[in-house]
Amino acid sequence: MPKIRIAFIKFNGLASGGTERWLQSVAACLNKDAFEATYFYTGKSDPDREKFLLSHGVRLVRVAAEDKTASRGEWVNTDLFKKFDESRYDIIQTAIAGRREWPYYLFRKPVAQCVTYDSGVDFSLNVHHTFHLSSWWRKRWIAQGGSRRRSSVVAIGVEEPADAPGIRESLGIPQNALVAGFHQRADDNIFSPVPLEAFASLARDNSWFIILGGSAQYGEQAARLGLKNFLQLPHTADRRTISSFLRTLDIFAHGRKDGETLGYVFIEALMHKLPCLAHAARANAHKETMGPGGLWAENEAEYARQLKRLFAEPDLRQRLAAQGESFARETYSNARAIAHIEHVYIDICDIYKNSALYILLHKFTLYISICMRYLLRRILRRLILRFADSIKGHK
Repeated sequence: MPKIRIAFIKFNGLASGGTERWLQSVAACLNKDAFEATYFYTGKSDPDREKFLLSHGVRLVRVAAEDKTASRGEWVNTDLFKKFDESRYDIIQTAIAGRREWPYYLFRKPVAQCVTYDSGVDFSLNVHHTFHLSSWWRKRWIAQGGSRRRSSVVAIGVEEPADAPGIRESLGIPQNALVAGFHQRADDNIFSPVPLEAFASLARDNSWFIILGGSAQYGEQAARLGLKNFLQLPHTADRRTISSFLRTLDIFAHGRKDGETLGYVFIEALMHKLPCLAHAARANAHKETMGPGGLWAENEAEYARQLKRLFAEPDLRQRLAAQGESFARETYSNARAIAHIEHVYIDICDIYKNSALYILLHKFTLYISICMRYLLRRILRRLILRFADSIKGHK
């Protein structure tokens, strides 16, 4: 039986964000005896993510693209259609924010997508399945018109903790100190002032807060607040470094301006046996992601109260850590997620390849939609001309 050929296509696809990691993990973990994965990406590549994909037998193809247009999102000065031959693949897999995005609606082959943000629904005829990172987000998407039947929840990409020790000694942090913190990509757009404001209110001498990565605004905020026991480390996607960082913490106290549609960082923290804390934002899936392993805050004042509890109550930390690790291992299994995705891919190929009626219907609907757009343009043009003539006649 021939392999099913999957083309993964993503603007800035070798970045280290959660959306990109979802795509990368699927491409890497597919059964290579049954599937062939080629990963098309633009922009710079994170060396650790590139190494990860190559080590799992994924073919990488870098595509030129300077930017996206503001109006239609088209890639500027791209050579995608020179390097990507649609006829060589069975399925196109991508990840989008919600509404349809260029160039995915242009393809004739079936498209599977992962929707990672709350910006609408893609009703393109070539979209055969939509994956979501959490039940919370899928329900919101369905309420906007998305298809329950052709969608499912799949969180994938969390690896086992690396065998790496904590780094308190190298950072000058006492072994008996209590340390809170989180890790995040270096992005000003997701900066949240909540965690450090709460930490500043603790007034504990032997408490620390450290951030791996994150916006430069965290350092500026710490300086304004006069925080003494604060450290910010350079961003990295290296698995061993992240494990070392997490093993340095006692509490995973997270903050993000727009929230999460899943929150891989929480799953990593749970698997490192850390109690978690999160605050409400636009996207609140991280409440679901933490499960019984974390505390939830609806506002800044509640976040400060919950952080104080975590610092003051060792029994609470231990209980949340134990519950969270068990929950994460049962809920976020890569093997189970990949088995589901492979089943979806096989179903898509069976429908597309074995149903002549389906193919004819698909082409017919595309033809009708093109004709309708043409007719609407002509009707609109005539209406505009008549309106212009009426204005002239009135004068």
